[in-house]
Amino acid sequence: MPTVAVEVVGEGTRTVDLAADATYGDLLAALEFSPHEAAVLVDDAPVPEDRAVDAEGDVRVLRLVKGGGTAGVDDRVRVRLADADDHLDVMRVLDGAMLSTDAGTVRERIDTEAVHVATVEGRIVGALVRDGDRVTAVATRRRWRGRGVGTALVSAAAAERERLVVAFDPEVRPFYESLGFEVEPAGEGDRLRGQLAR
Repeated sequence: MPTVAVEVVGEGTRTVDLAADATYGDLLAALEFSPHEAAVLVDDAPVPEDRAVDAEGDVRVLRLVKGGGTAGVDDRVRVRLADADDHLDVMRVLDGAMLSTDAGTVRERIDTEAVHVATVEGRIVGALVRDGDRVTAVATRRRWRGRGVGTALVSAAAAERERLVVAFDPEVRPFYESLGFEVEPAGEGDRLRGQLAR
């Protein structure tokens, strides 16, 4: 049974006893976090929750969702990087949300690992597109809105970046503030700008 010292960023170091075959998802569960609210970093690089725990290396847990908790995040939601086969489904999700996106640009972002998809039982129910640190689109299929899909997508993107920025309309301000984004006027009419930094 390995014992792992984990720095929970901003909260101190904790020691966790794990089974020999434990994964980083098990580590998060032992710390009472879900993969939707926190990410595990080993030597400052994010690791997937299904990877086996390696007792070597500097292990840190970064809380992604301000205030903690995953209320409203459906347990069936999984987030992964999009691959080339996901392009059509990603475009359908973005088009369904009436977001103006260019198919060629989305394909380029998929190729550079800048698109995350949320899936439920293998079906894509949400997508997030980045251009560097800037989130250019986040969308969820209508049936899955209000179930934490957007939260899971933004949290996954935040785990890979030092910061995220996004411009948005005032009606979605509560969503971004609940994730810890600092919000200010964007200078473009009533549009707002949010920034999330580690």
